[in-house]
Amino acid sequence: MTITRHSFRGEGDMLKVFDLVSSFPLVSRHTLDLPWRLSAPVINEGHDGSFWIDTNGRVVGFAAWQYYWAALDFFILPGPTKQEVEAEIFAWAEGRMRECDVERGYPLPYWVEFRDDDAERLQLVKAHGFVLEDNDSYTLFQHALDDLAPVPELSEGFVLRPLMGEQEVADYAELHRLAFESASMTSEWRARSLCTPQYRSDLDLVICAPDGLLAAFCVGWYDPGRHVAQIEPIGVHPRFRRHGLARTLLLTMLHRFKLYGATSAFIEPFSANMPIHRASEAVGFQRVHTIHRLGKWVNQPV
Repeated sequence: MTITRHSFRGEGDMLKVFDLVSSFPLVSRHTLDLPWRLSAPVINEGHDGSFWIDTNGRVVGFAAWQYYWAALDFFILPGPTKQEVEAEIFAWAEGRMRECDVERGYPLPYWVEFRDDDAERLQLVKAHGFVLEDNDSYTLFQHALDDLAPVPELSEGFVLRPLMGEQEVADYAELHRLAFESASMTSEWRARSLCTPQYRSDLDLVICAPDGLLAAFCVGWYDPGRHVAQIEPIGVHPRFRRHGLARTLLLTMLHRFKLYGATSAFIEPFSANMPIHRASEAVGFQRVHTIHRLGKWVNQPV
């Protein structure tokens, strides 16, 4: 069976990719929060994402070099085209990584993620040369939603509400950059995320400070078919930490997930993000898995 590669070019291709990804088990990476990742500006330029279609018109593979996370996302549909798609994905990825080194002017290692219980993915990426170990990792916390603590009241003057759509994406982007001490988030990115098929405005929460400034944010993604939800991302303005804002956002989101039919929810903060670890455990999340990364040089440094 013949497969053909197509460049991923944003909203028009999202539904095709989501139809593929929705069939994958949760052990796979980013089955729920992929809309957030595919809203990033660079990937929508048509260079960093590709999908493969078989002769029946079915999407059988997807891969994306995720610049902002320095990671390769990929999904390969089981079946007669699996080996062919695997070879195509890693050949395409290596070619794109070589181009990135040229564009940047110097080489860097490239990374893939795998959950600690996903032996198949680990074996696959090692077979394709991803063997460099990395200190960065994520911790997967999970919460069964049958027993939730009540949502704590906010301090006087703080207000929790949904994000006010596109009119507030610039303020959100500024808050996100401050919360993560990163310049990556843009208004374009945030606005595009509002248009993804899985987006729900009632799962896009912010807390306003008494002076009207956005103080914290939390975005939720819910899969009604599997009754599972994910929180990604969550952050607090440096000025407003230690006010319990993260706990309030987490519990509010968990109660909304449960109302909509979710039976469990998870969150995957960086392993070094101890404030979110503490807030997550304080509201009943439990550590379940570690997500590791392995890397590869496609051009060795001089």
